[in-house]
Amino acid sequence: MAEFFNTGLSQQQFLDQYWQKKPLLIRQAFADFKSPISPDELAGFACDEAFESRLIQQYGEDNDWELTTGPLSDSDFESLPDSHWTLLVQDLDKHLPELAKLLIPFRFIPDWRRDDVMASYAPSGGSVGPHTDGYDVFLLQAMGSRQWQISNKPILEAELIDGVDLQILAEFEAESEWRLEAGDILYLPPHFAHHGVALDDCMTFSIGFRAPKQVEILDGLVNILLEKDLGKRHYSDSDLQLTEYEYEINSQSISRLKQLLHDAVDEAEPLLANAFGKLVTETKSSLYELASEQFSELPSVDELDEQFSQGHYLQKNSYLRFAWSQDKQNKVLYIAGEAYELADCEIELVCLLAEKDKLRQPQWHQIKSDSVVTDLLCQFIADGIWLWKISE
Repeated sequence: MAEFFNTGLSQQQFLDQYWQKKPLLIRQAFADFKSPISPDELAGFACDEAFESRLIQQYGEDNDWELTTGPLSDSDFESLPDSHWTLLVQDLDKHLPELAKLLIPFRFIPDWRRDDVMASYAPSGGSVGPHTDGYDVFLLQAMGSRQWQISNKPILEAELIDGVDLQILAEFEAESEWRLEAGDILYLPPHFAHHGVALDDCMTFSIGFRAPKQVEILDGLVNILLEKDLGKRHYSDSDLQLTEYEYEINSQSISRLKQLLHDAVDEAEPLLANAFGKLVTETKSSLYELASEQFSELPSVDELDEQFSQGHYLQKNSYLRFAWSQDKQNKVLYIAGEAYELADCEIELVCLLAEKDKLRQPQWHQIKSDSVVTDLLCQFIADGIWLWKISE
C-alpha cells in the first residue's frame, strides 16, 4: 500500500486514523522544499483581476482588523507597515501548473473533494486571526517559519469578532502548538480552531478540500426535482384527529411533514448522484469566465487525427471541475455543474474524459472506438473543456 509521506502510515491508515478525526503534524513531508513562487510574484498575482486575493491587516492598540479584497494595486502594498499583515491568493493550482503538482500526493482523496491551493504570505507577526474552517486542509510551510496554535477538538459554534468580514474567533485557547519550517505539513480536520503567526517572512500553501453544506445539497436536490417534474405530492393528513387548539401546528403535523420530505428524497433517489455531481463540480464564476475564453470551432474527427498524428495532445482545462458516477443503468460525466449521460459507453472511456489530465494519440485511438464519446470530445474541444497543446 502507498505510504502517506514519511509518516509510516499507508494512505488508507491515514484515512482511517486521522482524516476528519484529528490533526497530524508531518515533519519534512517535502524535504528541502523550495517555493515555486516568490513573495513578489504572489503580490503580482494579487494585482491581476484573474486571481482572487485578499489583504488582511491587524493594527492599533485594540488589535483591530482590516480586510481589502483584490485586485490590489501597487499603492496597497506601498502603504503597508513592516509587520502584522497577510496577503492571500486563492486557486493558484488552476493558474499555475507548478502549484497544481503539489496536489499529486493527495490524489488518493477523491478529486471532487479538492478545492484549491491557496498561498498566504506574511512578514513577522502576520496572521489571519484564530478561526475554524468547515473543510479539511493541509497547511504546507513553503518559506520561512510560522507558529501554529490549535484546538484539540472541533468547535462547531463560537462567537466571532464583530465589524469585519472575517470569521475570527472572539476567544481562542490553544491546546497544542508547533513551529513549522519549510517542507513541514500540518493537517487539520474540519472545525479545529487554528491560529498561525509568521515568525519571519513566510509563505504557507493551504491545500483545501471542499465539503458542501446541507443547505447546498438540499438546494441541488430541489433543482433536480423541479427539472424532472418530481416532488408534486401534496401534504396529506388522512389520520387527522381533533385538537384542542384550531390554529396550532402540532407535533403530528410536523411528523407528516418530515415523512413527506423523506418521500421526496426517496422519489429522487435515482437522481441523487446527478444532483450531487452537478453540485460538487460547480465552478466559480470568475474561473468559468476564464475557461470560456478557450472556446473554438467544432473540430472534425479528421482534424483530431491530424493533430494527434503530429504529436500534439489535449490538456484538460484547469479552471473546470470534473467527476463521474455510475449505477446499473447509466454512467454520467459531470463537468462544471453540467451532466453528460454515457449509458452505453465503457467505463474506461468515461475515466479518460474525467480522470486524465492529458489525452494523447493512444487514448484517442481508444476514444475513436465509440462514436458517442468521439462526438462528445469534439464538442468538449469546441467548448474549451479540452485544449490543444503543442507536443512537449
